[in-house]
Amino acid sequence: MKEEKVCELEEYRKKKKGAARPGGTDGEKKPRGRSAPYGQLLAALAERRWLFLAVAVAALLWALPLPPGLSEQGRRALALWAFVVTCFLTEALPLPFVALAVGTYQVFAGLVGFQEAPRTFMDDAVFFIAGVLMMGAVLMKHHIHTRATLLMLKVCGTQVKRVVLGVVGFCALGAAFFTEHAAVMIMFPIGVGLVALSGGYRRVPNLARLLMLAISYGVIVGGLAAPSGGARNALMVGFLSGMGINVGYGQWMLMAFPLTLLLVPLVAYWLMALYPPEVDDLREAVQAMEREMEAAGPPGRQGWLAAAVFSFVLLGWVVFSPRFGAGNIAMAGVLLAAVLRLVDWGYLQQKTPWGVVVLYAGAISLGRLLISTGAAGWLAGQLLRLTGGMAAEEDVYLLAVTATITALVTQTMADGPTVAALGPVFLKAAEISGISPLAVGVATSLASAFSYLLVIATPANAIVYGAGFLKARDFLRAGTVLLLVSLVLLVSFLANFWWRLLGVW
Repeated sequence: MKEEKVCELEEYRKKKKGAARPGGTDGEKKPRGRSAPYGQLLAALAERRWLFLAVAVAALLWALPLPPGLSEQGRRALALWAFVVTCFLTEALPLPFVALAVGTYQVFAGLVGFQEAPRTFMDDAVFFIAGVLMMGAVLMKHHIHTRATLLMLKVCGTQVKRVVLGVVGFCALGAAFFTEHAAVMIMFPIGVGLVALSGGYRRVPNLARLLMLAISYGVIVGGLAAPSGGARNALMVGFLSGMGINVGYGQWMLMAFPLTLLLVPLVAYWLMALYPPEVDDLREAVQAMEREMEAAGPPGRQGWLAAAVFSFVLLGWVVFSPRFGAGNIAMAGVLLAAVLRLVDWGYLQQKTPWGVVVLYAGAISLGRLLISTGAAGWLAGQLLRLTGGMAAEEDVYLLAVTATITALVTQTMADGPTVAALGPVFLKAAEISGISPLAVGVATSLASAFSYLLVIATPANAIVYGAGFLKARDFLRAGTVLLLVSLVLLVSFLANFWWRLLGVW
């Protein structure tokens, strides 16, 4: 009996092996198609075609002869810049991986040492983005964003078109007179809350994109209006002061605020047209919020403490930002919330999109590299030479050229470094050409704020991208038209009409 059982077991194993083979139990193998591996290879290559394109563009810049006036390090920096821009536009890689590649490239290309590369990723702006995202999580945990949303909707009403206009307008005013940090920090959790109460991203994807872009673009157009709208404005005021041209707070507002007034409704209605919302009225979301707040009851001790910490951070940004930095103040708020037991690390680790922090850190590193190697200044000089003949014919042409160059460069560099790199070049060009440095300088600063196209162009874009509702191509799709409209209004209306009326030039 034992031998019979062994034979049965061996026969069973043979049958299983034969069945597992493509040829069946008789051991005959079916001929496999020779094209299958090639087809898989072609499919894999096609899937990575944009990555190959980005690498090819960078390799081409390495292989070309070194242009006059550009250092070898500058050329290598431009190759990295071209690779990053191509990846951002095509989404060849997840964006945080592209940011990590910035540091790796710098080391292997001999641009910085391996000990220096990590330092280039650190900046107050990186701490600011991380702090805002974490503070937003604290507010959402204690339903502060829901109560703020209800207050805003009581003012704006519940129709989506009025809500979007209200979001853009609120962010614009907040960015102009307080800080863009405060505006984004308040509105970001509100926008996320409205999407959640309207059924979530899967049910209302257009509404989600609409609200997120309304927040980031509202901040962008508001930052134009006053010197307090961003470090770039204060930097340009300093450059002009060094040339003996003093620009007061009121004078800047008189020159720039009309552009913000024009752009606020244009941004709102363009986004509404581009992303028609799935719902026309947010009454159901408001009712859901009201039921949620009734169930939660009045704010408890922790709710009031969270609101107090938030107010502390806002006040710190307005009063102490020049001394301590917006990022350090945001982190101080997060630490205070942790000390008061308003949040724990596990919650923040789960709710904070850390990829966004890495992404913006890479952008900071890239911007520093372009400035330190002279690549940014060389590129601006080349573009000025290409348009020099036209620019010399009339003052408005030079202003148009400098504004366009600035608007393009600021898509891959923060606005402050953009003005730092291009401002002195353009002011000198205006002085040599006998054109008003005041007009060219203010136009350069305003154009550096037109960071509509890429996630890394401004902290506001990076923060709203962190909600997970937007893809990189959404910024390109919505921002291209707004970039063109903003440039046309800046040159034709503001500079060529309004500033001439004011006697600026």
